Amino acid sequence: MVVWTSEAVAETYLSFFRERGHLQRASSSLVPDDDPTVLLTTAGMQQMIPYMLGRSAPPASRLCSIQKCFRTTDIGSVGDRRNLTFFEMLGNFSIGDYFKEQMIPWAWELVTEGFGFPVDRLWVTVYPSDDEAIALWQRAGIASDRIVADESNFWGPPGSSGPCGPDTELYYDRGLSFGCGRADCAPGCECERFLEFWNLVFMQYFQDTDGSRAPLARPNIDTGLGLERVTALLQDTPSVYETDLFLPIIRGAEELSGLSYGSNEKSDYSLRVLADHGRAMTFLVADGVLPGNEGRDYVLRRVIRRCVLYGQRVGLDRPFLAELAGLVIDRMAERHSSLGPVRSKVQEIIAAEERRFASTLRSGQGLLDRWIEETRAAGGTTFPGEHVFRLYDTYGFPRELSEEVISDAGLSIDSDGFEAAMSAQRQRSRGSTSFGKTARAVTSSRAVGSRSDAATRFVGYERLDGQSVVVSVERDGASASSLGEGEQGTIVLSESPFYAEGGGQVGDTGRILTSSGEFEVEDTRRDPLGRFLHIGRVARGEIAAGDSAAAMVDPERRGDIMRHHSVTHLLHRSLQLTLGPHAVQAGSLVSPRVARFDFPNEGPLGTAQIEAIEDLVNRHILADLPVGIEQLPFQEAVNQGAAAFFGEKYGDVVRVVTMGDFSKELCGGTHVRTTGEIGAAYVASETGIGSGMRRIEIVAGRAAHELARERSRMVASVAARLGSSAERLDERVDALLNELRDARRETSRLEATLAQLQAAALAEHAFIVGGTPAIVTKVDASSMDALLQMKDALRVVAPVGIIVLGALIEGKPQFIASIGQESIRPGFDAVALVRSAAAVTGGGGGGQPDLARAGGRDPSKLDDALATAEHAIRSELQGRS
Repeated sequence: MVVWTSEAVAETYLSFFRERGHLQRASSSLVPDDDPTVLLTTAGMQQMIPYMLGRSAPPASRLCSIQKCFRTTDIGSVGDRRNLTFFEMLGNFSIGDYFKEQMIPWAWELVTEGFGFPVDRLWVTVYPSDDEAIALWQRAGIASDRIVADESNFWGPPGSSGPCGPDTELYYDRGLSFGCGRADCAPGCECERFLEFWNLVFMQYFQDTDGSRAPLARPNIDTGLGLERVTALLQDTPSVYETDLFLPIIRGAEELSGLSYGSNEKSDYSLRVLADHGRAMTFLVADGVLPGNEGRDYVLRRVIRRCVLYGQRVGLDRPFLAELAGLVIDRMAERHSSLGPVRSKVQEIIAAEERRFASTLRSGQGLLDRWIEETRAAGGTTFPGEHVFRLYDTYGFPRELSEEVISDAGLSIDSDGFEAAMSAQRQRSRGSTSFGKTARAVTSSRAVGSRSDAATRFVGYERLDGQSVVVSVERDGASASSLGEGEQGTIVLSESPFYAEGGGQVGDTGRILTSSGEFEVEDTRRDPLGRFLHIGRVARGEIAAGDSAAAMVDPERRGDIMRHHSVTHLLHRSLQLTLGPHAVQAGSLVSPRVARFDFPNEGPLGTAQIEAIEDLVNRHILADLPVGIEQLPFQEAVNQGAAAFFGEKYGDVVRVVTMGDFSKELCGGTHVRTTGEIGAAYVASETGIGSGMRRIEIVAGRAAHELARERSRMVASVAARLGSSAERLDERVDALLNELRDARRETSRLEATLAQLQAAALAEHAFIVGGTPAIVTKVDASSMDALLQMKDALRVVAPVGIIVLGALIEGKPQFIASIGQESIRPGFDAVALVRSAAAVTGGGGGGQPDLARAGGRDPSKLDDALATAEHAIRSELQGRS
């Protein structure tokens, strides 16, 4: 008897199709390659699109895969028993090979014999007019009364035109206990009785813009079977969360929280969130996504935040996400071997985001408490829905968590307002991603490759010049027969020594010569077809398609780029040895003038750390290590310790660059022959580029020499201006700083004395309203500190409840407001006062309820601003009396 582990389910599917001539493809990254229509990979079909569109030749006409997928639309629903974010999709694909007459019998054979599903539990839905599919299902052995016609079983074109066709879906009848009790319950019902687990899409038409459809000469097949769903059916579990894909992770979460899954639905919900989101964040980070505020980075941040919130709901008030990610890797690494080598990197990035969210979480909770109090103070009983949405969207607060807190406070929620805000957000999301049920079916047999579509052969590793042929010429993005003198355009060569921008390295420049003209290459890029686009202008004569050409890369510029690319490898290894294994490449730029390297780290690097990193790099430059390059299978390279970077796409065979025994990385860039050719390297700067992310800029070779010379000149110039030698510059600067410090102390003492002398005179400007003394006046002050000293002096000489002072400091209006605690009321405090004054001068400010400061732009409005503050004080105090 078969023990249906999830691994057995996947292998049964894949071996079934391998035995029928299908080539198994590895899962592509969750980050789509060259597909701007989606944030993340949502279906197994995505990596097959170039083959079905004819953009590139498939490795075989029959393919199968198990693809990592992520769907963002379900994030807010995860925790129930039905929804997931990260999941795996099994699929088989025909690129103009077999069609319905083979696919449907195969599907029936696999589900009834391979998986052993009882025939009387299986149902299918079909497109009403797809008589061929209906007949094939009947012939396979399914009863007619379990074939349901459904108008929704049709996959439209990706836009106004394109490939399209009907689909058929397989359902499993889970029994009456899962149903709604209706006599007409069938697939398509909203209850949980019928579970759809496999979709077969038949791309057999091409739809024109007028809506007419014509049969494709070579139709295609695209199918998707959910691993989690089929595993749940074969393991006979209530939901996917009780399968062996999730239960080990849930058991680990039980140990972390001290709770038991199945004892309480409220805590079960939270544990399901931890299991799903633990898988989601682990695979997202492993595939190169980093927490951020845009696109897929924001998706990851939202998942992590939601996981932290639900962790707190089961008592996990300490950091726990790194342990949760470890549980996921323990469970999934056997089938996803790429997880093991990046374990520490994944855990460090997730843990860093968890630490950062602690302050965001406190801010969100504080905001919720404040809005509740404001709603009560205004006499309201309904909490604004847009506030709930803001907490959900900005702070990652699940709606139900906000609802619980709000309900405990005795308020109801404006659900319509929340739904309106959510609907607006969904519309914005749809505007940025068009890959759904329609776009999944991007297939066509019309696309036929031509010579101008062929990928360019790159020969620039071996040489910097060579003979080639002008394959095509483009002007303003459109094909042209030729380019004339002075015209800007793009040239595609059959083979090229020019490196196309990629992997952080900028594209080459140089010249392309033909018998009739010369083209200056200003940049080189690669398009999705693999063509190298030589971008520039015709310096003389004419360049035409079909011309024989001599291509020549600028050797001096390429040499500078190679030095900077090689130095980033030394820098990367030096960072990890100095800071730890978490310091992995998160972004880079390699140019002739500088190399930029981004990496995660909490806080800036100290001077000693930067010097240690710089010393390590230069030590290995002086060692003149040999730079070796070899082609290896991807997994073999990773097993040997080669660094594979987040966000990069790798094929089955990869290029490995080694520098002695010091560095080994997967890299497609150009490099020096030995590290000694780099010359020297200096860290030009180290800065922060966002929460938890740092950036180092390093210069090498000629650029390093120029930087050293520039800094030497700067030191000599400063020394001369300060009347010192370069050798004694430190002493001279220390002396000047001491003099400046003494002068500032004396200035501060004089300002304090002046404030005390002025305080008595300022007290005469006090006015009393409702028994509260207040002062609003303009003063002379050289700094904000001087204003604060005057405020303190006033409180010593007079019992003033409210103080607002204004001054022109360096030509700009500046204000402070100070209010005693007894005078503060909702809507009336120091912040409100100072903002009302600053607004008159075109500025703003902030602070605490009892002390706030502000600045403005228009000095001519200072008096008006103070008058506004005084009016606000009188109005408030008179209203109380």
